Amino acid sequence: MLIDKICKLIREHPEYRVILERALEVEDNPPNNFVKDYGWEWSDVRAHPAKLTKLVTEDILEIKYKSRRYTHYKLKDKELVREALKKCPI
Repeated sequence: MLIDKICKLIREHPEYRVILERALEVEDNPPNNFVKDYGWEWSDVRAHPAKLTKLVTEDILEIKYKSRRYTHYKLKDKELVREALKKCPI
């Protein structure tokens, strides 16, 4: 189950909790319509792109827009991530 996967990831690498919390914040309060529709960039959540790639391969994030210059991400299931963050101990 995805919640268990997120909890395991957070236990092993606590920095992912911060990244996911920031992603939720950006998606709940998008700074503009582009972010609302196409997703956010690594700089919006202050996370190294390699960390975001890990979240993509774990099926937690999806790439919504990609060009030579930009990659935009969105959480696959925002409410499931929110629930996982509440259930997983710090």
